[in-house]
Amino acid sequence: MSGFRAFFDFGAHPSGAAPLRLSPDESRHLCGSLRAREGDIVDLFDLSGRVKRCRIVSADPKCAELIVEGDIPVPHSSMRVYLAQCLPKGKVFDDIIRQSVEIGISGIFPIFSSRTQVRMDECKSDKKCSKWRARVVEAVKQSANFCSFEIAEPTGLGDFLRSRSGGFDLKIVASLRSGAKPISHILNSCGSPNGVCMLVGPEGDLTGEEYDMAEAAGFIPATLGKNVMKCDTAALFALSAVSAHFC
Repeated sequence: MSGFRAFFDFGAHPSGAAPLRLSPDESRHLCGSLRAREGDIVDLFDLSGRVKRCRIVSADPKCAELIVEGDIPVPHSSMRVYLAQCLPKGKVFDDIIRQSVEIGISGIFPIFSSRTQVRMDECKSDKKCSKWRARVVEAVKQSANFCSFEIAEPTGLGDFLRSRSGGFDLKIVASLRSGAKPISHILNSCGSPNGVCMLVGPEGDLTGEEYDMAEAAGFIPATLGKNVMKCDTAALFALSAVSAHFC
C-alpha cells in the first residue's frame, strides 16, 4: 500500500485511456495539501471496491495525471453489514459516516422518522448526498478501507421497512423498550447470516408506533446497555459489536 490515496471514478473513464486525470479537488488535495510529486506512487480507488496502483507523471495541483501500474486486490467479505440511521441534526451524521467506513460496514441507509429534525426537498437532498459521498471518500483515504461502500438515497422509515429491509437475514433495532435483549445475546444465537441491518433511532428515539413497525418488519429489539446513548454513540457501539462478532 502506498502512502498516498486519491479518489477516481473508474466507471466514467474510457477503458484503456491514459493518463488518468484527477478532478481539480483531488488534484489540489494530493499535489497541493499532501505535496505529492512526480514519480510518487498513489493508490486510486472508487467506492465500488476497485483500486489501482498508479504513478504520478504530472503533479499539477489543478489537474494531476497518473499512469496505472497494476491492480490492487481488495478482499471482499460475504458478510454485508448496513446501518439504517435516522438522521440526526448538524454534523453528527458526518461522524457516523466516518466511523462506519473505519469499522468496515457496507453502507448506510439515511432515514427520516417522525422525530428527525432534518427535512430535505429534492434539490437539497442531492446536495446532501454529494456531501455525504465526499465524507465517505475522506474516510476511505484516512482508513485505507477500500471495500465498496454505499450511501443510499434518504427515505422515510415506513418506505425503508417496506421496500429496502427485506434483503437481510438478521435485522436488529437499537431499543430502549423493556424486554429488549442484549445485543450480544442476539448475535450469539443468530448463526451465520449473509446480511445484517442495524436500525438506530434519531435524537429523541423512535416512537412506540415506529418500534412496532420495525418489529413487524422483522427487526429484533436489542438493548445496548443500561445507559442512554446519543444516536452516534449508539451507532458506533452497535456496529462495533456486530463487526467484532463476525470478524
